[in-house]
Amino acid sequence: MMIVLSTKKLSDAQKAPLLAQGVTIVEHDFIRTLPVKIKELNPPYSALVFTSKNAVNSFLQHPEAEKLKNVPVLCVGQKTAELLTEAGFTVEHSEPYAALLVDYMKADLARFQQMEKIAFFVGTSKLPTLPNFFAENAINVEEILAYQSVPAPRIIDEQPDIILFFSPSAIVSYCICNLVRTEKVFCIGTTTADTAQHFWQDLTIADVPTIDSVIEGVVRSLKA
Repeated sequence: MMIVLSTKKLSDAQKAPLLAQGVTIVEHDFIRTLPVKIKELNPPYSALVFTSKNAVNSFLQHPEAEKLKNVPVLCVGQKTAELLTEAGFTVEHSEPYAALLVDYMKADLARFQQMEKIAFFVGTSKLPTLPNFFAENAINVEEILAYQSVPAPRIIDEQPDIILFFSPSAIVSYCICNLVRTEKVFCIGTTTADTAQHFWQDLTIADVPTIDSVIEGVVRSLKA
């Protein structure tokens, strides 16, 4: 029986389409995300920038967060945008990837350069895409640590035929304890795929960067 390894634990609803294809699912969270208590916010801010739900969840725990609902928000990810909207914030713009959010800001660069201060909520494993853009264009940004990503490597006894990766750091964590063989790899996005291509040749990138889209890609592959 074909074995699918998910490097992030899936919900029953997410596993159902895979189980319907008669595969065995092995799952383990290769990255643990730990919230970081935000010590202080220093408004006024001209904009808030988030790249993950983890950062949003930490931010919403701050007692001063409610006072920033009138500040426009830029974010990465559909789920991130939905969480912010549900919390009562106005999402000015969202993109599936940080690089596309950079393109959006470049198109109106003078406005962002003139902003008094942008609050950028980050994790310990933040990618350089946005920080580099801010630095190269002299945009005033306050980076606020909101969560910590911790590797959780584990030896997988079962030899997987397919591996699902949802972040570059999960790939690194997986490779700490496991050999790279001829597995078929499915990645949530281009940044994850950029890391995976250093280890695997058979890569598929999800149509949109969501867990459901990764699973849909696997199902299509199994039916082919």
